[in-house]
Amino acid sequence: MTKEGFIKDINKIGCLIKENIPLYSYTSLKIGGNARFIAWPNDIDQIMTLINLANKHDIPYYILGKGSNTLVLDEGVDGLVIIISKNFNKIELENDIITCQAGASLRDVCIFAYEHSLSGIEFAYGIPASIGGAVYMNAGAYDGEIKDVVIECNFLDENNQIQTFTNEQLAFSYRHSYFHDHRCCILSAKIKLIPSQKELIKNKMDDFFARRIAKQPLEYPSAGSTFKRPVGAFAAKLIDDCGLKGYRIGGAMVSIKHAGFVINYDNATSKDILDLIDHIKDVVKTNTGYQLECEMRILK
Repeated sequence: MTKEGFIKDINKIGCLIKENIPLYSYTSLKIGGNARFIAWPNDIDQIMTLINLANKHDIPYYILGKGSNTLVLDEGVDGLVIIISKNFNKIELENDIITCQAGASLRDVCIFAYEHSLSGIEFAYGIPASIGGAVYMNAGAYDGEIKDVVIECNFLDENNQIQTFTNEQLAFSYRHSYFHDHRCCILSAKIKLIPSQKELIKNKMDDFFARRIAKQPLEYPSAGSTFKRPVGAFAAKLIDDCGLKGYRIGGAMVSIKHAGFVINYDNATSKDILDLIDHIKDVVKTNTGYQLECEMRILK
């Protein structure tokens, strides 16, 4: 593989590509070293071509949307990061069904639904994720999950071929989907909502967002809830009961406002975050018997 050959091939498809760009600004944790290459595709054909070229030149590749559930290591990524949140983010409506490209933000989808008097996705308002990331994680809040509204998903499979799966085929479960077990690139999702009054929709959105502001440390960079909910318990309560609120390692801290969040309190490194996560897991396991599982995807 030669860098020059790879860049030359990329330039032929008219896709913006840059070298050695810091990734911290592309994740909600604001942590991470440089990516060897970053590309911003404009459409499905460019995404497919980028993946083919990465494979041709033996370069690892990674798909990144809003980076809200992702930790990039301090040493960065020696490969290609394909960012879809900038250009691949269209939202369209047909017969109460919203089709969202994978890079569309949940916030924009919620506002789009509100503007068209469609209800059912208000729970996602304020989750700082893209639709692709939300489908991947089966994101949820306030008794709602993406699985409740997604009826269909288009994606590139392991062979870089376009596939379409129904809700049932996506194998949704708690913070899990088909894509956890298969290397794919989510392209778009169709969301089925129900007509409602705009005032009622707005009231729900405002209520959920107010709860986030009151209970979550939105003033600090984080990856959202750090741990999955263990069966029969709540991660935040277990951590709080162990006296870990405010516990720090380097610049990483367990939020005082919500123990379920590990935050970038003061220029934390990825090692700070990972060391704190390991400490939390050890303390909770020792004191309660529960084994916490981290939600974050680690990009390395």
